Amino acid sequence: MTLSFKSQNPNLDGIYAALFAGAEVIYAELKQGSGLKFATSSNESGDDQIELDVIADEAFFETLSQDPNVRYVVSEERPGMEKISDGAYSVALDPLDGSKSALVGIPSGAIFGVWKDASVAADFCGKNIISGGFFVFGMNLEAYFADGKNVFKGQFDQASSAWTIMPIEGRLPSANVMSLNACNQTMWHPWMRDYYASLFMSADGTPTPHNMRWYASMVSDVKRLVLQGGLFAYPGAIRKGYEQGHLRLVYEAIPMSFLIHAMGGASTNGDVSLLEAPVDTLHQKTPVFIGEADKIAAIEAAKKAAKN
Repeated sequence: MTLSFKSQNPNLDGIYAALFAGAEVIYAELKQGSGLKFATSSNESGDDQIELDVIADEAFFETLSQDPNVRYVVSEERPGMEKISDGAYSVALDPLDGSKSALVGIPSGAIFGVWKDASVAADFCGKNIISGGFFVFGMNLEAYFADGKNVFKGQFDQASSAWTIMPIEGRLPSANVMSLNACNQTMWHPWMRDYYASLFMSADGTPTPHNMRWYASMVSDVKRLVLQGGLFAYPGAIRKGYEQGHLRLVYEAIPMSFLIHAMGGASTNGDVSLLEAPVDTLHQKTPVFIGEADKIAAIEAAKKAAKN
């Protein structure tokens, strides 16, 4: 593997190298069709695993364990915090996001975040994250991530085993595109149903065009958001186990929010930015809204108005 990237953060280059190396291992397994069947296990949130979930988790753990700057590795697939060293940085992972979608050929990926001086669950909050992003295991192996306030795209060349890292300039694009599972709308809270209905009709009753996209793979949905703009949403629902949505604050919501904020976007759980939300446990769930700043402001206003 060749990775020519220099972080603005000290001693972070080796962690990036470990993450990118792990992604290469997982992508190679996926291309061969390895692990694309259900395992006889579930993760810490109770989700059924496919074999590649376990392969991906072990691949990242193996590469990250070799870097002396990694203090803890935490994963959606593991029960707790794995101590590696006394280094300054801790890494949180969703090692295979969209694994069920991968079974039917929809691109999956991996989500990662890097935190400074994180030693307990509460430290894995938005104020301590310094890098966040995701890999896409699709037609190509790609990475989209924010190193501090700078945003980058990585493209892997399989022939040369080298990564090309390019800066993403400018702010988040704007589009009337929303990624969410609209089939759940009968179980959304009333304020969310009203907000959703308002997207398609202006105040004077004129229909408003809006595109709906939903891969059920967060990395694919957020890749669209990065490239085209819009909104990604996974709200809470009046359904057992989904009261706070289905996505995890540490492993998915905060790293993705960090990236989108770096592009001038915003995030919320409906009340506050996901980068301001307190972390109580590593595996806690949260409603997730990530996208253009004006769309996020409209969501918070809709929920606040419903309370009054």
